[in-house]
Amino acid sequence: MQKIKEFNPSDFKHRLPLQLRFSDVDGFGHVNNAVVQEFCDVGRMNYMQTVLGWTPGVSQRNDQLVVVATRTDFLGQMLLHQKLEVWTKVFALGNKSLKMIQWIVEEGTNQPLSACQSVMSGFLRKEGRSLVLPDEWRDRIEAFEGEGET
Repeated sequence: MQKIKEFNPSDFKHRLPLQLRFSDVDGFGHVNNAVVQEFCDVGRMNYMQTVLGWTPGVSQRNDQLVVVATRTDFLGQMLLHQKLEVWTKVFALGNKSLKMIQWIVEEGTNQPLSACQSVMSGFLRKEGRSLVLPDEWRDRIEAFEGEGET
């Protein structure tokens, strides 16, 4: 997986504020590691809705994107009182999959508190098999991220 240092704050065009709940934290006020994964899921779903116009998991669609791998690095403390955002970027498009990086950042800073890299694969629900990423998806992602960036 690509190193976190290879990305800059200006690389992230999709940014979403997160709502923290009391149940997201432990007795010391730290955001639970499992909740960080949920934050990445929220960012990932919102990115797909914004860029592709649909949300993965919608049962009416046969063609889907599914998460097949994730890696999360915890780089700093996240606390209940902080205003957090999830920043999302697709940085590579393969034949049947894409690679995504996400940062959890305190609003007003450019320092990631957590970084999650994931791989999503094209998938046909009814057939139960992989799918070559359609040109329409590629075109929308490249237009959003900037031509030649993915």
